[in-house]
Amino acid sequence: MGINQDVEIGFELPPLTKQMTQDAINKFEACGIVDRPNIHNDPEAAKAAGIGSSPIASGRMTTAFVSEAMREFFGAGWGRSGKTDLNFIRPVRDGDSITVRATVKDKLAEGKKTRIVFDVYAENQNGDKTAVGSASALA
Repeated sequence: MGINQDVEIGFELPPLTKQMTQDAINKFEACGIVDRPNIHNDPEAAKAAGIGSSPIASGRMTTAFVSEAMREFFGAGWGRSGKTDLNFIRPVRDGDSITVRATVKDKLAEGKKTRIVFDVYAENQNGDKTAVGSASALA
């Protein structure tokens, strides 16, 4: 898409949807704790932690999806000045379809540039929000 500092408040990015599978969760989590069972790769660990009978994706996966949506909008500027602030409010599991939605909330002067701030959230196939927060970068 590329940066457009003239974007209007209220502008919505095209939704970004990802289908979650346990295989994708395992591959993503392979860069983290792999030396022992954990809530991301083991049903028994998830059950023992009180989060249900199936593993959950880490919040880092949702953060990566938000980053992908922002990178589509901001281009290379996302990597230089991007910020996210997310709260994870519902587990994401194998079989979920996660959609990231983002709406321009504000445009703030920052030096000689403009920081475009998005309200962002992720929701599952039932319309339940799994994460809420903001993302921004300089235009």
